[in-house]
Amino acid sequence: MRTDIIYNHSSELMKEIEDKSVNLVVTSPPYNIDIQYGNKTVKGKIAESKGVKYSDNLSESDYRHMLETVFSECKRVVTDTGSIWINIKNRCSDGVILPPFWIQDYFEDMYLKNLIIWNFDWGGSTNKRFAPRYEFVFWFVKDKDRYTFNLDDVKVPALNYRPDRYKSQMKNPTDVWRISMVSGNFEERTGHPAQYPEELIERIILSGTNKGEIVLDPFMGSGTTAAVAKKLGRHYLGYETVEEYCKIAEERIAKIKENHNV
Repeated sequence: MRTDIIYNHSSELMKEIEDKSVNLVVTSPPYNIDIQYGNKTVKGKIAESKGVKYSDNLSESDYRHMLETVFSECKRVVTDTGSIWINIKNRCSDGVILPPFWIQDYFEDMYLKNLIIWNFDWGGSTNKRFAPRYEFVFWFVKDKDRYTFNLDDVKVPALNYRPDRYKSQMKNPTDVWRISMVSGNFEERTGHPAQYPEELIERIILSGTNKGEIVLDPFMGSGTTAAVAKKLGRHYLGYETVEEYCKIAEERIAKIKENHNV
């Protein structure tokens, strides 16, 4: 089976990937909040076009069916000791928050090990409720007792370390991860409108895989998952329907190969 490739087609059929061949799946599905990314609109009409175009406006039933199909494929290709990580946020409909807990309906045959709160320091604002500053990261495993978890690789400094009480200056991260969103001055920033940070993906890949193993992102976007996997000595597989994002991802990976000699 070929690895280190991003396929420019939908991940609803991952015919290129063998059963139980992927060690970790990590992704952030499209929001489906009826935004035409890259376009400035006035009164519902496109007034200015800028950057890569992506229309995120499936009907809710089509959106859910698409995710169910993709996640079914993810479960098929992941190993018995592997895991699936899904980053997804709340959506808002008619002024009411809709938490994404429905995502668990597609993983009833797996086990939820953690529900991570990804807390960031900036974002949209509103005068009708508190400003949103978090997203969810669901971590599912096939076997609740037998799965890859490299805790030592992701421990963080213990701020209240006392040598008379604790053996180590490092501690287990909590389930609240304070990691900045990608902003305009980030070196890793690309043209993707919903790019998640490398630091977030690095923690997931380090904890859930070993060197030489395979990481899959079925919604690859501009290649953050592939870039981090390559940097950490893992193989990657991905799917992305927007050709220009595929090109951006390949450029990022080429730079990593050059700078990190991998």
